[in-house]
Amino acid sequence: MEIKIIDKNVVIELTELEFAAFETMFNNLNINHNVYVSGVDWPEWSIHNGNFFKYLKPMHLCRCIGEACAVEQAGPLDLLSLYPFWKYGFCFGGTGQVRLNFTEIDPHKKANLSDEFGMGFCAWAMEEVFDCDSWCDTADALDAGTVKALGMSRPDFVCAFKDGSLGFFEAKGTTQGRGTANSQAKDGKSQTAQLEPIGGVVSVRCCTAVSVEDDGASRNTRLLLKDPPADGEALKVRIDPERIREAARARGYREKLFGDITTLFSCGDRKLSLVRTPFVPEKRHGWLSATAEA
Repeated sequence: MEIKIIDKNVVIELTELEFAAFETMFNNLNINHNVYVSGVDWPEWSIHNGNFFKYLKPMHLCRCIGEACAVEQAGPLDLLSLYPFWKYGFCFGGTGQVRLNFTEIDPHKKANLSDEFGMGFCAWAMEEVFDCDSWCDTADALDAGTVKALGMSRPDFVCAFKDGSLGFFEAKGTTQGRGTANSQAKDGKSQTAQLEPIGGVVSVRCCTAVSVEDDGASRNTRLLLKDPPADGEALKVRIDPERIREAARARGYREKLFGDITTLFSCGDRKLSLVRTPFVPEKRHGWLSATAEA
């Protein structure tokens, strides 16, 4: 593998063996994988109650992981949509299910993987299952000082819907199976009830818990959507939907100096292209795509 910069693009020249490996990875990242979505404890009339399947491309999940796990204060040098591609690209198989090709890894690595996939799947659910207009870290939508007062009990994300209402989401993830995901959701769903916006309407409070199992598992990856408990004591906070939209736009525009970043993987006349677009208006977030060039 040899890395060059040609015409402002990153060009990675590969051997025949390396190109074949990346070509297989690109194919796997673009396959529609099944995600088994299970909605629990929602009201009977809710469309989120019950079980259904959704398609997910691993490349889309890599983009969601990057945007959900990036540190907002890191500045434009943090190419948030690229690191999950390098970190997890080769983990996905071509089975049509979101399974990871590993058996035993270090517990610290497994905990990090569980956390990042939990965050990524939560971002994917906000966009694809709940059709939110925009989302951001809850801390970025709160007034100064509120985050410190809340400590670690706040939900991970807040989103805005097209009708102006809000949604609070808490993300959980595990590689230990569905029983662990159920337990995590039971503990985590109360975090979505910790906040009550002043003068705002909350239409969704949800804890998502994903169980991503290894390649030897016989079941689909499952995403649990857990409705929160009845209203209890909550901290009154000021959250403006437009502030959420501004934070969402800033995720992409903080990389605007770079524009679209194209990485070419080449071997002779054959090329694979990885493109990171910082902000796509019609999608309301950044994008990551991988294609084989003719």
